[in-house]
Amino acid sequence: MKREAWRDRDFRSQPAVVFDLEASGLDPRRDRILSIGAVRIEDLAIPLGRQYDRVLRTPGPLGLASRLFHGLTRADLDRGTAPGDALEGLLDFAGDAVWLAFHAGFDRALLVRALKTHLGRRWGGAVLDLAVLAPMLFPDRAGPHAGLDEWAAAFGLVAPARHAAVVDAMLTAELALVALRRAQRRGLRTWGELESAARDWRAGRMGTGGPVF
Repeated sequence: MKREAWRDRDFRSQPAVVFDLEASGLDPRRDRILSIGAVRIEDLAIPLGRQYDRVLRTPGPLGLASRLFHGLTRADLDRGTAPGDALEGLLDFAGDAVWLAFHAGFDRALLVRALKTHLGRRWGGAVLDLAVLAPMLFPDRAGPHAGLDEWAAAFGLVAPARHAAVVDAMLTAELALVALRRAQRRGLRTWGELESAARDWRAGRMGTGGPVF
């Protein structure tokens, strides 16, 4: 298998995209994406105005728990962007960037399924997981099972609201910058070195290897 070029590039020269997907539930095999938020990291900074924020036009009932959690209404979803257009926009926004998310397995599974459903596209991209990178790089700050709120509090990161996709993506991007600077101080230079270190750390804790998705 050909090695992707991004693995050999350093954190400054290779941009990243941090994304968050708000869904109708917690089962990526069944539930639907309600909204997409994404933020770019370029030259180890978050450029102003480089955000992607879309509510998807989603049919069907919207449960009370989902309305309370995401703050989205039936009217918001009815006015939303067609799912295929929203997903195409996300791929265009990301370009050749490295993908990052918090609890990446969930968001990646949702994304893979949605791309197949709405665009007929198979997507095999890697998504590095901040829920793995953060405890690996900062074992004394929060436990390996800590959520995004706990990690944000550990570094004094404040978001104006939570569970809006682009807000969560921004908060995750800020955490990513903290993690990347710590990785540099640890002697990790490239995205591939970071991915390998995370894989080894997770294997040591869980007894399993495999990609850091």
